[in-house]
Amino acid sequence: SKYEPPHRSPYNLSLLKDVKVGDFVLTAKVRSTHPDYGHRDACLAFGYQNPAHFYYVHLGKQADDHANQIFIVNEAPRTKISRKSTSGTNWDDAWHTVRIVRKTADGTIAVYFDNMDEPVMLAEDKHFAWGRIGLGSFDDTSQWDDIELRGKIVE
Repeated sequence: SKYEPPHRSPYNLSLLKDVKVGDFVLTAKVRSTHPDYGHRDACLAFGYQNPAHFYYVHLGKQADDHANQIFIVNEAPRTKISRKSTSGTNWDDAWHTVRIVRKTADGTIAVYFDNMDEPVMLAEDKHFAWGRIGLGSFDDTSQWDDIELRGKIVE
């Protein structure tokens, strides 16, 4: 893609058109199709207002302050907001299940990867109470399937 975001954030996102949600549960199958390296990733965006205002989950092979975290893009380069994460996402060439649970009243963001009983990432933030949903990668390639979005549509 030749897309250049206005602030440091994912380059490759496919956004769901004409659907904005507040509270939601998003479940999908994802497979990284990029050769293995430390920041091999897939991303899920939500609360998407425009290219300068949204949240995203970065499922990166190795964690640091810019990988394998929950981020906010708020008129500035991405900022880590996760209070819990793991040392990395165990990417291989198989399909994996990912889930995001968003509760806007208390700002909860919970991310699950393969094990739907224990979140791998947690954050709380109330900046964006609604928005669009997107799937993709920061700067790699991935495939998505069996996408299920449950939530209340915001007009």
